[in-house]
Amino acid sequence: MIISIEELSRREVINVETAARVGYVSDMDLNTETGEIISLLVRSPGGMFRTPPPVKVLYKDVVRIGEETVLVSKVCPAPPPPGKRSLLGLLGK
Repeated sequence: MIISIEELSRREVINVETAARVGYVSDMDLNTETGEIISLLVRSPGGMFRTPPPVKVLYKDVVRIGEETVLVSKVCPAPPPPGKRSLLGLLGK
C-alpha cells in the first residue's frame, strides 16, 4: 500500500496496549539517505485553552496501518522543538 502524508494524517493513531486514542499524525522524521521513516509525530486534538504536547512514535512500534487507523504498541513524549526551553530549564533544575 502506498499512501501520502496527507492521507496518513487523516488516520487516527491508537495505542494497542492501552486502547487509548493518541491523536493524528502531524509530521514524520525521514532518513534522507535511505528513504526510511524513522518516527511519526502525533498530535492530539487540543482543548479550549490548552493543547497537549505531541508524542513521537518510532516506526518500529507501528503495528499496522489500516484504512482508518494507525495501530501502535508504544508512544514516547516528543522532545521540545529546538529553540524552546522548559520553565524548569530556565530555573536551572
